[in-house]
Amino acid sequence: MYGFSLYRRPQKNNSEPIGPYLKYTVCFLTRGDKILMLHRRNPPNARKWNGVGGKIKDGETALQTCIREVWEETGYKLETVNFGGILTWENFEIEDGGLYIFYAEAPDGDPIQHNGEGKLKWQSQRWVFSAATVVNNIHFFGPKVLVGAPPQEYYFKYYYGKIMAHNVRPLPDWVDINTPIEVPKPETDDPYLKQD
Repeated sequence: MYGFSLYRRPQKNNSEPIGPYLKYTVCFLTRGDKILMLHRRNPPNARKWNGVGGKIKDGETALQTCIREVWEETGYKLETVNFGGILTWENFEIEDGGLYIFYAEAPDGDPIQHNGEGKLKWQSQRWVFSAATVVNNIHFFGPKVLVGAPPQEYYFKYYYGKIMAHNVRPLPDWVDINTPIEVPKPETDDPYLKQD
């Protein structure tokens, strides 16, 4: 059972929530032994290296969001994308929830230089999976995802920015990267919880 309190993803028949609300995507673009990483300017994970991605827009599928975010942040148009699973968290620097993980072979050419999100740089897989300046949960799920493990749920529980617990669970049967997502509007006046 999930301990999540905010933004749970509703069932298709709009009944009781069944899991964490997955409101983001992340994509790891590879070229040989290299991964294109983004040194993030803004929270969450400010000043850390991460894959490219972002928020799912109302009515978009997770797959459409992945393709759009990769285009916006790198200039690459992806023809083929692989689904790696979901990442879920509790007690992180943003509300409890999760994201969809994707990976793809990068098209030829160089990525754009200025994207408003941060600096892009090709890094070795060894560096990505061990460097302290990389978002730390990538060290756990990244190696599994990039070797083509079946899609799974990678769960992390945090305490003041440190991973206190993590495990791998079977992918919940409600996860679907091709179904449009209805983005809930928070019932709050708190500007940090409102949708963009």
